[in-house]
Amino acid sequence: MSRQGLFVISLDFELFWGIRDKYSFKGYGQNVLGVWEVIPKMLKLFEKYDIHATFATVGAMFSRNLDELNSFLPDLKPNYLDQNLSPYNGYISDSNLNDSRYYFGKKLIEMVKSDACHEIGTHTFSHYYGLEPGQTNEEFEADLQAAVKIAKANEIELKSFVFPRHQINPDYLKILSENGISIYRETEKAWFHAAARGAEEGILKRAVRYLDYFICLGDQHCQNLDEINKGNLYAIRASRWLRPYKKSESKFDFLKLRRIKNQMYHAAKKGKIFHLWFHPHDIGINQEINFEMLEEILRHYQNLNLKYDMQSANMREVVELFKEKYES
Repeated sequence: MSRQGLFVISLDFELFWGIRDKYSFKGYGQNVLGVWEVIPKMLKLFEKYDIHATFATVGAMFSRNLDELNSFLPDLKPNYLDQNLSPYNGYISDSNLNDSRYYFGKKLIEMVKSDACHEIGTHTFSHYYGLEPGQTNEEFEADLQAAVKIAKANEIELKSFVFPRHQINPDYLKILSENGISIYRETEKAWFHAAARGAEEGILKRAVRYLDYFICLGDQHCQNLDEINKGNLYAIRASRWLRPYKKSESKFDFLKLRRIKNQMYHAAKKGKIFHLWFHPHDIGINQEINFEMLEEILRHYQNLNLKYDMQSANMREVVELFKEKYES
């Protein structure tokens, strides 16, 4: 049986929920407000190149306003030792004082939902940190159930899951499967990409990971389709975070793009999965140059599609292909 290369894109779709513990509205607000321009532009670009993507969406974003959000909040909330990690300590209650576009993305979700090529998955309800001390299995499950409930209220059945900040807690995989989730994004198969809480991300690990964005350190981070089955769940490994434009790094942009293209070529030629991921807010500023970079990657995919029959697939479609090949 011949193997076909797959080009997978997943997006951590989170507005300000995903960075509220790290940045202020003043410092990062323009990136998030830019998402309201990014999504329609990105959907148009994806349509041009026939790209299928998974939008792993923070559940709270489905709300239109604070009243609706409050009606879906879980009874059990994460009791992080670092209280700054929790959005329940002022961030939510202050939403009426701030620009609603930081919080509520229902209109954006409807844009994504209108295109059947794309999958809406979940990024937890509150951007939940699965490895941080203090939170419990029960609190995680309550958060997940809130995400499932609000998605269902919007006629969406969740199947794909992305752990915020790739804090993959092995104890939570069973909870995913018990609540209808069957697919999750795994980290690259390399020690410097391994799941860890924020405090455990040491200098060496960060430095090696940074270098890997620009040059190959021995692994193209691609996955065989027959490797995704993990029993009750399917795990689709990440291959590359798309680093956004940064002026201080701009002289290395050609290396960054070459690295991604080489990985894609490897996947296409060897019949493997290449899985690109990023956040829409990553490209919320410097949009012209960031979209030029993204389109260059999509053009490369188009060439690989013509030469090697590489196909675009969202996370759910990858699993459907697996079942068709190995379980039918």
